[in-house]
Amino acid sequence: MSRSVQAPSVLVIGAGMYVCGRGTDDIGTVLPTLVQAQAEGDIGEISVAATSQGSVRALREKLAEINRRLEMSAMVRTYPDHGDDPNAYRAALADMSRPACAIVVVPDHLHTKMALEVIDAGLHVLVVKPLTTTLTDADKLIGRAHAKGVYGAVEFHKRWDEANLLLRQAIADGRLGELRHISVEYGQRKTIQDTFASWRRHTNIFQYLGVHYADLIYFLTGVTPVRVSALGVPKGMTRQEAWKFDAIQALIEWKSGKMAFVSSILTTWLEPNRASAMSDQRIRVLGTLGRYDSDQKHRGVQVVTDAGVEDVNPYFSQLYRGSNERMGIEGYGPRSIQQFLQDVCALNGGRVQLSELTWTRPTFQDALASTVIVEAVNESLSQGGAWVEIEPGCFEREDAPARVGAARARQRRMTANAR
Repeated sequence: MSRSVQAPSVLVIGAGMYVCGRGTDDIGTVLPTLVQAQAEGDIGEISVAATSQGSVRALREKLAEINRRLEMSAMVRTYPDHGDDPNAYRAALADMSRPACAIVVVPDHLHTKMALEVIDAGLHVLVVKPLTTTLTDADKLIGRAHAKGVYGAVEFHKRWDEANLLLRQAIADGRLGELRHISVEYGQRKTIQDTFASWRRHTNIFQYLGVHYADLIYFLTGVTPVRVSALGVPKGMTRQEAWKFDAIQALIEWKSGKMAFVSSILTTWLEPNRASAMSDQRIRVLGTLGRYDSDQKHRGVQVVTDAGVEDVNPYFSQLYRGSNERMGIEGYGPRSIQQFLQDVCALNGGRVQLSELTWTRPTFQDALASTVIVEAVNESLSQGGAWVEIEPGCFEREDAPARVGAARARQRRMTANAR
């Protein structure tokens, strides 16, 4: 980053697993990335807003471990100062020195509310996936961000995975021919539900995992979804009980111009608790001229000890001691956060305009495809697997103001047509 512009302070709203590894033996991704960025002079003060003193204590314990492992001495300002306060982020927003930005890492159903308040405070904001669970809420965020001149992005880190970038290039070069089918299998250990037990009723396994690949397919191909069908196991649950599904199979039909294909995304939280990795995931893309197989669990690194067998992904979020003998966090997880910080610095320095980022980053606008798929999956689940049509014209790549106007005027009407 350029040092000609004051380094922004950063507020993290949330103090869970992805922030600092809470509930696991890990140290998370967000906080160690920020600690490293601060040591390198790329950001200023770091603040973290949790909801309780228990969360603050757990975060401070993790911060001590991060500092030890990264051989740093970062200080983090935490909220609430005392007692429990689900709205502690508001005090943090009021205390932030400017320039500033925020990273929202909270349960799905809180994204819209908290991101709106961050935007109203004038901060550029990065939201973990999914952006929202409805297109109406996504349009609210887009409209408010445009009105405030704020940059909004979604932390879709799979866009930075080299295996996926290689696939994207193969598609762009025409090496696979015309796409016909994309299949995804993505499962996590059963214990993952316990990690967010307090809010799992507000999500489901597709919304939590499948959204990654809904976005990735859109990013890889540029093709838009036209209809969705989803079934959950066990069957017969209402939409409000969708979180109880152990597995969700979503079929998505994609079409743009002459290009048309179907994708199948199977997501589960049924992996054995003693599986060799937290996630087991793979993607296969089939075209008229070839096939691309990407096993995103077996990356060729396996560690076998008396404690068991571990398949390691060295490319996501790992600590390495480089040639300069300094510890650092590397991988496509940290890179997605670092890119956001770089974009904020570039915006603050006038080196880039918001319009230049709209379709070159996973912005709020660019996340509409994944948002509409999540909403359609939830609607289909509530209809017992009915096909849910997605209104044409949702994803024309217009300038932001026109895009927002079209979205609001559209007030998308999904129609479930049982077949």
